[in-house]
Amino acid sequence: MKYTTALPFFPQEDIEQILKKFGKILAGEGMLTKGPQVKEFEREFAAYTGVPYAVAANSCTSALEVVFKAFGVGKGDEVIVPVQTFFSSASSAVAVGAWPVFCDTDDNFLLSFEDLKRKISPATKAVVVVHFAGLIHPEIFAIRDYLKERNILLIEDAAHASGAEIKGVRAGAIGDAGCFSFFSTKVMTTGDGGMITTNNETVAKLCRSLIHLGIDVDAPQEQYSEIGGNRRMTEFQGILGRFQLKRLDEFVAHRNMIARIYQEELRSLEKEGRIAFPQFPGTVRHAYWRFIVFLQPGLNRDKVRERMREKDIAIDWPYQPLVHLQPAFQKLYDTKEGPYPNAESRVGRHICLPIHLGISKDAAYFIAAQFKNSVL
Repeated sequence: MKYTTALPFFPQEDIEQILKKFGKILAGEGMLTKGPQVKEFEREFAAYTGVPYAVAANSCTSALEVVFKAFGVGKGDEVIVPVQTFFSSASSAVAVGAWPVFCDTDDNFLLSFEDLKRKISPATKAVVVVHFAGLIHPEIFAIRDYLKERNILLIEDAAHASGAEIKGVRAGAIGDAGCFSFFSTKVMTTGDGGMITTNNETVAKLCRSLIHLGIDVDAPQEQYSEIGGNRRMTEFQGILGRFQLKRLDEFVAHRNMIARIYQEELRSLEKEGRIAFPQFPGTVRHAYWRFIVFLQPGLNRDKVRERMREKDIAIDWPYQPLVHLQPAFQKLYDTKEGPYPNAESRVGRHICLPIHLGISKDAAYFIAAQFKNSVL
């Protein structure tokens, strides 16, 4: 497919420098793991996000599990999760022994603040707010304050949202902790990998321990004071992450430029009511991991995709089924369709147009024109 939905991007000048650094490690002049590159990546990512602490992990899934453990989330606790999200936003809570409580979404496919209020119980220990598709939740500060009054943790699932911000505050700097993904399709990538951000020194220290098998990070000799796992990021990933982070604002700016072209070119369809875009205030900088379009009820999404494929354009629609309908959760909790009307009404009619550094301005105009033809 000529126009893919996602594409990792490394400028040639970065590739040359990355390969030199890789070569030195392979020649024995550096460490393969537990070396300076990951430490520097953590320091730089913390500074970029605007928090004092960042802890690298081998995935966002690991980051979420470790964060829950570090905050003491476990058996008997409930963790509220939106139904439109990746599997591990909820499975990580299950992995530490907690009970996932599923929540409907709003018109942007983000956690519904109103449904959240209904779902809170005396057992609620944490809420996972997913910045879906790269859109930082416009109500994140109100949600934070609401949860703080009730002594409930706010965990930002920022897997899609590297570089997103609201009112000048970056994703991952608002909640009790943020968890990022650097999977190959994400806004910035290390192939696979993740990062934890937090303002809490004690939590950061415990996260670092749990990622390193439970090692006592302050002990003068090797000893283990926690039961952790091997969730470390390698030095190769650290190198990739450092180069990607330097380009992150450039990456996000390009994605926003493509998004503006799509919005302008498809505005007539929006006015006709044939499609709708997520709505958010100007104080939000969207990271645009995905460019979401909601189709009018009755439009055949599969036919739209087939027509786009004929023009060598890929489109997709993460995530389907909604997370509560994944077989694992149906088996564990007997979850069914019905209780989440807003998410369930939208999941079958959203599509995502290609948006990444491999999409030029001309390509964006071409894709928009073909999409218009595909829905008429």
